[in-house]
Amino acid sequence: MLAPILTFWKSLSYTTRFSIIAFVAILPMGLFSMGILGALLYYPVSFLFTSYPTLNDWTGDWVWPATIGVGMFWSFGFIWAGLAWHFLSNKLHSVHILRVIYAIICWAWAAVLWYGVINTNLS
Repeated sequence: MLAPILTFWKSLSYTTRFSIIAFVAILPMGLFSMGILGALLYYPVSFLFTSYPTLNDWTGDWVWPATIGVGMFWSFGFIWAGLAWHFLSNKLHSVHILRVIYAIICWAWAAVLWYGVINTNLS
């Protein structure tokens, strides 16, 4: 029963395996970090939200669950980036460009998550 699963796992590309492992690792890390991961993800995207108060100025019962939730949901960005790599690797043959696109997707996903949280709670 385990042999077909291992065969399938070995048939996946390195980036697909990395994306799956990163997803599985980051999801609980977002919870167990108690919001630190979510707060750290805010800083690279914070320049997009200069019209809102800074993270240090946020108050209320929504702040801690929001930072935990963003940290957990950010793990899905690895799945999106892995899918993009899979579909773009046939058209783009530069690994460097694919890595940049992978990183941009992970960064953009953090921005989308924080935009949703900020727009919901600070507007």
